[in-house]
Amino acid sequence: MVKDLSTKYSGIVELLAYLVKERVYGPVDRLARATDLETIYMALYEALRYASTEVRKGFNKIPSDEEIKQFLDEVNRRGASLARRIAIEALTTGLSQESQEKEKEKEGSSPREKTESSDQTKR
Repeated sequence: MVKDLSTKYSGIVELLAYLVKERVYGPVDRLARATDLETIYMALYEALRYASTEVRKGFNKIPSDEEIKQFLDEVNRRGASLARRIAIEALTTGLSQESQEKEKEKEGSSPREKTESSDQTKR
């Protein structure tokens, strides 16, 4: 079911996953702990507000107005558990993306850089 939600609300999941990757956990944490609609609305507002500052840096994965409206309507019908599921999916996605980027960085470094990095770790 979580995968269904991540497809249905892919823009929201991508936005929140980006925040996780950037280590901006506040909105995701608020969604995960939300017990009422007001908390969900504010968490989503904070996520969108943060994203608005990232647009200048090239971030372009802002959810559509329609997706936001559908999400809020569904949360209103189904309750806060929906927001928690989205938060879990976003956290998993963001952490996975961060891990993959770190692996690519390791693979891309020269043998000397790998040795120097290893030497620093041993100290």
